[in-house]
Amino acid sequence: MKALKFLVLLSIIATVAMVDSCTNCNCPTPVDPLVSEYDLNKSIVEVNTTNVATGFETVFELTITDSTERAHFSQVFVDAARFYDDESGYFFIETINDAWVVAHINHDLIGTSRINIQDENGKFFIQEIVETVKYAGYGFVEYYRKNPSTLENERKLSFVTSIPSANWFIGTGFYGGPSSAYYDYLEAQKTILKEATSTMAKGMAGVYDSIYTEENERIGFSREFIDHIRFFDDGSGYFFINDFDGVTIAHGADKSLEGKNNYDLQDDHGAYIIRDMIEIVETSNDGYYEYYWTNPASGNEEVKITYVYRIPGTEYFIGAGFYIN
Repeated sequence: MKALKFLVLLSIIATVAMVDSCTNCNCPTPVDPLVSEYDLNKSIVEVNTTNVATGFETVFELTITDSTERAHFSQVFVDAARFYDDESGYFFIETINDAWVVAHINHDLIGTSRINIQDENGKFFIQEIVETVKYAGYGFVEYYRKNPSTLENERKLSFVTSIPSANWFIGTGFYGGPSSAYYDYLEAQKTILKEATSTMAKGMAGVYDSIYTEENERIGFSREFIDHIRFFDDGSGYFFINDFDGVTIAHGADKSLEGKNNYDLQDDHGAYIIRDMIEIVETSNDGYYEYYWTNPASGNEEVKITYVYRIPGTEYFIGAGFYIN
């Protein structure tokens, strides 16, 4: 027993010495790990697909129950919601049973079954996608297809997930394999924000233009569509939509803000949050903005970096952000 007490005492002394040493030494400041371009693209397609699937599921459950109307809604959104600078990012939606195409940028595929389609190497990739959705609910599938931006056959990695109420799946992907490009954590998070927010803005703009053309219809749709969308590992990512007068059209985390004019809303450090965001979208169409806000995941006030994007054809903008804690 005395030996055990002595060992415990030695351990405590060693721990104190190590802490003191680190406190007083010139050790390098820890840095965030780098994120490969490949892993960044995986995050982008997973976030985009999951967000859109969540929005579709909510609207299908609450408002659009007819299968024909669901298909029309899906095609309108898919046609508008291209992403990446070269617009090589696009969505495809198919039935889980036999992979009948519901929505695709190639309209010639609509209404056809792709269950027996093979990629350039003979892989039945659609069958693998269907199995992934059926038995895992979601996941990544790799195959080779023609890149619409280069017209070359390239390696593609797609993320797919289900839209349960319709018994459909939705997917999107990116072309190319691992590269030598790396991003720091901040750059990576900002890139995910930009792609997720701009994709949502474009898709919603298509729906506003073709389906919900009246103001009250747009407001109702917006509130439903973003209501349950959460992203990032801690669920702190959500969308909000404001008009250029400062009225909050929809808010994914705080319903009490909806319908209110928040033009004069300030953070605890005096920044006029909505005013500044309006100025960004009116002058530049999109951009990043930093302020203090309560993180819904932690309940604490933290620095937040938000990306805002004007919804095309409207005087609305949509935003989303991440917290630096």
